[in-house]
Amino acid sequence: MSKIRRLKWALLVLVSGGWLLGLSGCGAPTKMATDTDQSATDRSGTNRSRQRQAQADRSSQSRSGTDRSSQAQASADPTTPPTIASGRLRKITFALVASAENSTTAYQSAYRYIEDIGDGRGYTAGIIGFTSGTGDLLQVVQRYQKLAPKNKLTQYLPALRRVNGTASHRGLGKSFVRAWHQASQDPKMIQAQNTIVRQEYLDPAVSYAQRDGLSPLGQYLYYDALVVHGPGTKAEADSFQGIRAAALKKAPTPAQGGKQATYLKAFLAARQPIMLAETAHQDLSRLQVQRQLINAGNFQLKLPLQWRMYGDQYHLTAAMVKQLP
Repeated sequence: MSKIRRLKWALLVLVSGGWLLGLSGCGAPTKMATDTDQSATDRSGTNRSRQRQAQADRSSQSRSGTDRSSQAQASADPTTPPTIASGRLRKITFALVASAENSTTAYQSAYRYIEDIGDGRGYTAGIIGFTSGTGDLLQVVQRYQKLAPKNKLTQYLPALRRVNGTASHRGLGKSFVRAWHQASQDPKMIQAQNTIVRQEYLDPAVSYAQRDGLSPLGQYLYYDALVVHGPGTKAEADSFQGIRAAALKKAPTPAQGGKQATYLKAFLAARQPIMLAETAHQDLSRLQVQRQLINAGNFQLKLPLQWRMYGDQYHLTAAMVKQLP
């Protein structure tokens, strides 16, 4: 072999070897962590409702292809701890909350629910009890309009804007209730409800719980508080953030070196007077169920579960969860 050919051969080996080394050093794609401070509104007041609407607009814009790609990578990563945002834990959490909001564990039947429960928030409707008085019911209809522009609920958007921040039914009434029932049969309406649930309540609950080092049980406690009280701010004592701020003054989170059971009990203790201040929530069944789970050490929401909510007995098994959507 000539000297020139030997040099060319050596160069080829070096180049090929370097490419192989570079390929073998490639790792799996890593999750891009984001920590969005979900600060919107609590579930009362006109100004807070406007803040909630602005938050929804920003959240809708932020859920781009890049965000969805990061979520897909995280779900595929076996080292990522499970959360209540998807899968079995989502089903369990939704069933627990539905037993309080809709008196059933079959939460898929609650998309059509609507009534005025007399809590000063107008109509309460849908899978988690969106209300016309706090703006999230308006957000659902607006989202539905984007998915199905010619739907029958679109005509009620002006009325929903007017009653936002009040308990009024003006411009709504029985015809709106009928239209809601009809729309709930549309998969796009279900999609609209699920989108607002995730943006306003589920994602913030998981985000704050992960920041505080909490388990799926802690995520469920945060989610339930967000559903009932709204995100709010630290200055608003009757909101989720206000309750969390009060709890942090009483006990450190696991992320701060504290014990999870101690912190979660402090969170419930801070939430209790807020619940008692509202006639519609003076039955503390929700908190009693959550305390039972803490006392049992069921931080992973393991099945089977048995609980009593507002006088009714419920249970949940692995077979039942498997049948939930």
